[in-house]
Amino acid sequence: MEMFGIKFNRLVAATAVLALCCGASFAAGPKKMGMHKMTKVSVKKTNLVHKGKAAKIEQPEQNLSEEELFALALESKNISKDGNTLTDTRDGKTYKVEIRGDKAWMKNNLSYSLSTPKQCLLEDEGNCKKFGRFYSHKEASKACPNGWHLPNDGEWRDYQKDQSKLDWNNLGKGGCKDWDGYCEGDNTGHYWSASKVKKNTARSWEFRSMAHSINRTDESLSKGLYVRCVADLR
Repeated sequence: MEMFGIKFNRLVAATAVLALCCGASFAAGPKKMGMHKMTKVSVKKTNLVHKGKAAKIEQPEQNLSEEELFALALESKNISKDGNTLTDTRDGKTYKVEIRGDKAWMKNNLSYSLSTPKQCLLEDEGNCKKFGRFYSHKEASKACPNGWHLPNDGEWRDYQKDQSKLDWNNLGKGGCKDWDGYCEGDNTGHYWSASKVKKNTARSWEFRSMAHSINRTDESLSKGLYVRCVADLR
């Protein structure tokens, strides 16, 4: 009986090793069958006990199409299924969105409140609703919703390359908050980028709606400019 017990234990151990090896073979197998072209798979983890330790093996659960991946990306950024609207879960405000390549851009200026009516043009809350809020560069760097960010200079350069696609009446309005007053608000809109070039300044973009022109400048970090947030979808 003791010999039978030893043989039985060896048989159980051999079976466990065989299962572990075969599992690895099956995981590698689909590649040889042409399944290496899968875009992406979600995985589930299975625990196996091997020599007293838990061994984790990842197994494909299902393939995801490009459309499904895109839908998941929109959902993760709180964008509607049609890709047109962002909902900021911090305050429930909504913003129009446009998809450009693998990025989503806000089509309205951010209006998330970080302080007082001083963030508004002429300190009028009505202008905050109309144009969005002014932010110092420090405020702008942390003002975007989760999963979104302040665009850097390169992202702004890409965004404005095809100027026929720009919403000039939307971009070129609201001015800016200057040292002792406000920039002209009827025909200009000023926006922060995340990029810093010179000391105590950051790169900004000015859009002029009447002239359909763009100025790229370096502004004091304390100046009040608008924010357009951008999200990576891939």
